[in-house]
Amino acid sequence: MLRRIAYAVLMVVLLTLPVACDDADLDTADESLESSADEMVTTQPTDPSVLLTPADVEHIAGLTGLSVVPYDPAVGAGGDVNIADETGQLVAMLIVEGPEQWDAWLTDGFTVREPVSPPVGDESFIGPSPDVNEAVYIFGFLKGDTAIVIDTFFDPGGNGTILSTEDLRALAEVVEGRL
Repeated sequence: MLRRIAYAVLMVVLLTLPVACDDADLDTADESLESSADEMVTTQPTDPSVLLTPADVEHIAGLTGLSVVPYDPAVGAGGDVNIADETGQLVAMLIVEGPEQWDAWLTDGFTVREPVSPPVGDESFIGPSPDVNEAVYIFGFLKGDTAIVIDTFFDPGGNGTILSTEDLRALAEVVEGRL
């Protein structure tokens, strides 16, 4: 008899279990999953190829025929985005890093010449240090936890850098607007 009562109680519990689970709990679970998915999307880093394009450089610097070239540090194309002219001459390079690299750039004695005011993003600098080169060919900035450096290259004809400091700043402002 006791066995039948225990079996009956177990059946009642099992049969009432689906009734006890109402839609409110499912809605809460759905909202939790949606917010988790939103967090995953917002914390993923931005694709560097959308931060700086050849069209951006062409528009700001008045150049034409630019394209993205593959990563190849052996020829100087060591950035996340490397932009060259139709002859293969590198024009601009974008590097996207985290805050640790920002701190390294500020303290390495080579990258930074001086801070830029007003800054692009939270902080910015031009470089390299005058001990490295008299020409300015680096513009770096920090926005939140994203550190950016945009480099230009030297004109093979001996006319200084391909992009001016003003061009580098304008490109940095474009990139900062897309972060």
